[in-house]
Amino acid sequence: MSNPKNSTSTWGFRFSKTDGIVIGMFLSAMAILGFLGSVLWWILAIALVHFFLFCNVFRISRPFELIWAALFVLNVGVWAWFDCLTWQHILLCQLPVTVNFLILEMLSPLYHGIFANRLNRRLHDYLEGVLRPTDSSAH
Repeated sequence: MSNPKNSTSTWGFRFSKTDGIVIGMFLSAMAILGFLGSVLWWILAIALVHFFLFCNVFRISRPFELIWAALFVLNVGVWAWFDCLTWQHILLCQLPVTVNFLILEMLSPLYHGIFANRLNRRLHDYLEGVLRPTDSSAH
């Protein structure tokens, strides 16, 4: 078992230089789309908010991130196919997925996002390296 001082695992809110760069790129792309008169800038806005929530605030596990992204692309594609692509339709379908993933993640012994010290009784085990995402007993 490793000493918590030497642990590479962390918990709580985080923000890195890379996060700032990604957010800046999203904001730039949104501004360009808005300048060009495209109403699709809001698709990037939805993706950006979820990126921030998933990566920085709640620190969602990779499988949930990937499933969410695939469902988001499918959601946008279906509404575009039916020529009903609006932010209301997208959020109506996507928010339940988001909320469910957040709840599932916060109930996991691997949860290490915001308020993990209050929500995860096994946070210390995660930080010590006793629990890993590949542990079948973790969920």
